[in-house]
Formats: sequence, C-alpha cells, structure tokens
Amino acid sequence: MSKTLFRRGVALLLTLAAVLSLTVPALAFTNASDWALSDLNEAQMLDLLPDALATADMSIDINRMEMCYIATLAYEKLTGNTPHPNRTDYFSDTNDPLVCAAYEIGIVGGYPDGTFRPNQLLTRQEFFVIISNLNRCVNMPIHLTKDYLAGFIDRNEVGTWAESAAQEVVGLGIVGGTTAGNATYLDPTSTTSRQQAIIMFLRCYKNAQAFLNTDWLTEEEVKKLEEAAKEEAASSEAAQLVSYALGFVGCDYVFGGNGPKVFDCSGFTKYVYAHFGYSINRVANDQVKNGVSVSFNQLQPGDLICFSNTYSSSAWITHVGIYIGDGKMVHAANTTRGVTVDSITSGYYYNHFAAARRILN
Repeated sequence: MSKTLFRRGVALLLTLAAVLSLTVPALAFTNASDWALSDLNEAQMLDLLPDALATADMSIDINRMEMCYIATLAYEKLTGNTPHPNRTDYFSDTNDPLVCAAYEIGIVGGYPDGTFRPNQLLTRQEFFVIISNLNRCVNMPIHLTKDYLAGFIDRNEVGTWAESAAQEVVGLGIVGGTTAGNATYLDPTSTTSRQQAIIMFLRCYKNAQAFLNTDWLTEEEVKKLEEAAKEEAASSEAAQLVSYALGFVGCDYVFGGNGPKVFDCSGFTKYVYAHFGYSINRVANDQVKNGVSVSFNQLQPGDLICFSNTYSSSAWITHVGIYIGDGKMVHAANTTRGVTVDSITSGYYYNHFAAARRILN
C-alpha cells in the first residue's frame, strides 16, 4: 500500500474536516425533533435540503410538491444532471418546473383526472413508491432476498400497488418501523413529516452513493480472485482465511445474519474468524476493539477493516470487512450485492475508512 497515497488521503481529509468545521451553516429550519437534528444537519451539509424547506417547520407533514423538490435535488446530486422539464403543462393544477421534471424523470405520477394535487399530504406508502422510483431512476440495482415486511403487525394495510416498494425500502434500511409494546408497526397509511421525509431521502441518497461512487469489481474479476486464492498453496493462516472467506462470495446479505448462507457485515467477519479459532465481538462497533491496531498502509491479508458513517451520521463503526490483499476486501456489502469483493484504495470505502485491526496471530 503506497505511503504517499495514504498520507495524501489523510491530509486531504484533515483539510476538508477543518474547512467544514469553519463553514457549517447555521440550522435555519425550526421545530426539528432532537432525534432528527444530526441527520438534518448532514442533509444540509450534503446540499440535500432544498431552498423551499431551508427555513421550514420540520414537524409539519410533507406534501407532494415538497417531496418533488427533495427528490429532484437528490437525483441531481446522484447523477450530476440538473433536471429541466421539456414541458410544464402536464397537470391542470400546477406548472411548477420541479414537479414537471420529477414527472418526466419518472419519480412521481399524476392522477387520472389530469391533476397533480401539489398540496396533498403523502402517506408513507406513497412515499415508499417515490423512493423506489428514485432508486430506479439512478440505476440502483435491487436484490431482495426475503419477506422484509414479515415482522410488521400492520403489513396487510400496505396496498398491493406499494408492496414491492415497501419491501425495498425496508430491506435497504431506508425505512424502519415504530414499536409499541411487543408489536412493530410500519404505519403505511399515515402521513410523513418533513423531517422524516428528508432523513429517509438522506438514507436513500447514501445507499445509492455507496453503489454509484465505488470502484466495484466485475463478476469476472471477483471470480478470478476467488479462484486464485483457492488454487494458491495455503502455506499461511492468512492465505487459508482469505480463501475461506472468498468461498462465501455470492451469499445473501440479511440484517442479523450469522451464516452459514446469509450474513450481515459483522456476522460475516465473526463467522470467518471463528472458523479459524478466533472469537471476536458480534457488532461492528465492538469488533474495532478486537485484535491489534494497524494503519491503512500496514494492511496485510486477513486484517479486519472498519468503516464509519456508512449508513448513519454517527462516528461509530458501521461496516466491517476482511482485507484480502491488492487493495481489496471481501465483505457482506448490503442487501443489493450480498457478499462480494471491493476496492478500498479509492472511492466510497476509502473515504469512509476508520480503522484496521490485526486479528490473526
């Protein structure tokens, strides 16, 4: 691993952090809940908060027009394309250019009577469909492996027209439920507050960004790596561990999965190390306490790699993988990609690198 590359990357990140600390804009919106402030601040920092909502009351339910403002801004940030509609006469009750742009892109639709109903409040399941539409518009591949609505007591309230979208947003971790007693509710027919909508779009954006901005390896490259590791004379424990870990490429990602056929990120690393007699903690934020700390430019095959801020705005360790050499890791990526191999020398994972731990003796 190049020390120059590492030092330049660290210097760039430190410079960026210093600049951001001096330029964080004051939060101008009002009535945001305490649990939402961190994510709303991140949305503002990422320029995902449209001007129309910059000073808005966050506790108020969001309407269809405001949703279009957020969706088109997220689309622009993900694709680099500024949406400009070809026409503004699609609907009898609005000619708003961003509404028309969202309609042309395919994020939203109108009603059979020719209206858009811009001031109408959105139900959560209508919101699910819009999020799903945005994923399709930015070419986000979706791979669902199970019934993600099974744990919700009110799953039968989800309309058939929203079933697929609800499965998608729950499976991707964009939407969660609310718990009352021993029951968990999805509340598909209730309305959505502005702060809830912005946070869910933030999660959607970060999911898509992780896919679009990373140097993914092709299936052919992954296969070559897997075959090379298996053919190599496994003369060391690290080589054996890497070969064993690569044997799970293609397995599904399921939150809470502990193996042997489905995993989440920390379930995968724990399972692999356990096969070689190493007991590590179960949760990613606890696994960073295992083993011995090593720097990025000291990585060796078999090391545990830890990342932060991959799906939440906290500084906790939120993702882990196993370094396999040549600037790559094997990991349980997400519900879309399952267990796979990715580069850590540039792009998304390089920017979110937090720590590395040597687990093997």
